[in-house]
Amino acid sequence: MCHVSSRPVRVLATGLSGFAGHHLVTELLGAGHEVHGVFWNEREPVPEGVVGVHYGDITDADAIGNAVRQVAPELVFHLAGAASVGQSFANPIATWRVNLDGTLVVLEALREHAPSARCVAITSGEIHGRVPLASLPVGPDTPMQPHSPYGASKAAADLAALQYHIGYRMPVLRVRAFNHIGPGQDPRFVVPAVARQIAIGERDRLERIAINVGNVDTRRDFSDVRDIVRAYRLVGERGDPDAVYLACSGRSVAVRELIDGLAAMAAVETTITSDATLRRDGEQPDLYGSPDRLTADTGWVPRIPLEISLKDTLDWWRARVAEED
Repeated sequence: MCHVSSRPVRVLATGLSGFAGHHLVTELLGAGHEVHGVFWNEREPVPEGVVGVHYGDITDADAIGNAVRQVAPELVFHLAGAASVGQSFANPIATWRVNLDGTLVVLEALREHAPSARCVAITSGEIHGRVPLASLPVGPDTPMQPHSPYGASKAAADLAALQYHIGYRMPVLRVRAFNHIGPGQDPRFVVPAVARQIAIGERDRLERIAINVGNVDTRRDFSDVRDIVRAYRLVGERGDPDAVYLACSGRSVAVRELIDGLAAMAAVETTITSDATLRRDGEQPDLYGSPDRLTADTGWVPRIPLEISLKDTLDWWRARVAEED
């Protein structure tokens, strides 16, 4: 099996201005790789250490093709895409365009200009949709039954990556990422949303704050984002293009436990209310995956406890809201 092992290589990545992207840059630089990135426009923040900056919409074939041609990457990470399940219901066409067309544009650019480059296509555990509880944990062979435009578009991108590997014999690797948390995450998601509200309450010296959230009894497979991007790097370096990798912890945690963990760290009294209007109909009560293939092929295991993820997230928001004061 051809791989780059852990020798330094020239990397091109999309989506580096996003939550996971910033952490991926840190991970890649720590491994000695040379990092180039494709950014949508000049307003996007460029993480420190990125040596080559290229601009273009991820669906712009000319822009992406030029970036690939100029960088001549040995290793590619495709992270760019629409990331919100909830927003995908409100804007399905845009979600499909970014997640599927963007993936196809990247794959075509590689086929034309760097067909031997290893490409890690990041999709999502959401592609499996509603999985019977008796069928958990989710594995590489669990059927795709996406229930959201986000999940469906990621499933299509996953299939496109598989087709380019089989049909064009390109070393395209697929990673299905499950929930990840940590410093820098957008407050559209529950953990950073709660952390931000706590940080604001502390800054304003409030005695107590009330937080409304959706279904706190939902259980999901949460990992620290820094563990997840290490999985991406290891798959890129050591993974088998014939395999499917699930980046996950292998266990589920109730959303309530995460919120309670943040509340226990707060210097302000926190009350949590489960708001029925914030719940999704027919929501999967429990979902977790198996990282066994990822561990077997790359040696990856999660290292960062959720307690540290929560503390680092809260501390990040404390620093952020202090700057807003």
